[in-house]
Amino acid sequence: MKKQEKQHKKDSKNSLILAPRGASEINKLNLGCGRDIKEGYINLDIAKIEGVDVVHDIEKGHLPFKDDFFEEVYICHTLEHLGNFTEIMKELYRVCKKDAIIKIKSPYFASMTAFGSPTHKCFFSLGSFDYFLPNNYNKHIIGEPKFLILKKKLKFTRKDWIINRPIEWFVNSIRWAYERFFPFIIPMQEIYFELRVLK
Repeated sequence: MKKQEKQHKKDSKNSLILAPRGASEINKLNLGCGRDIKEGYINLDIAKIEGVDVVHDIEKGHLPFKDDFFEEVYICHTLEHLGNFTEIMKELYRVCKKDAIIKIKSPYFASMTAFGSPTHKCFFSLGSFDYFLPNNYNKHIIGEPKFLILKKKLKFTRKDWIINRPIEWFVNSIRWAYERFFPFIIPMQEIYFELRVLK
């Protein structure tokens, strides 16, 4: 994101909103951005890295933004580091507008990268976000957040290996059977979800 003078606003709940001065408020969030700074997004990370707009520890359980603000949230390899996953989903639900889109990338539970980092606390399979569907039987545990799952995809991160492309296509064509019987035989590296916020 180009360096721009930032305008800080606070709502009645002491929530912080950032917007470039002289422009409309940015309503896209890059959560846990690290060094992947995206223009047109509020880039939030725990580390004070060049380009980060908001320095905040997500595990504190509160996102520093007002209710019903974001139209899109991008989360790349962040949720697996959190021990309060369900609480963060509640916060995402709170700060997102109705029909907002949330795009999530995370290591697939069967990949080496999932268990290869001592900082990973949460692991993701195809059914991980089914708990947040409106009619899920666990809604009495999860509570309010409700999302529609638009996409689920298992991916290789190395696109330059030509053989990965047909394998990736085949695995996704039978993904439920794959996850039940073969995840550790041909371990995919990444799982992608796209959610829509229901309010």
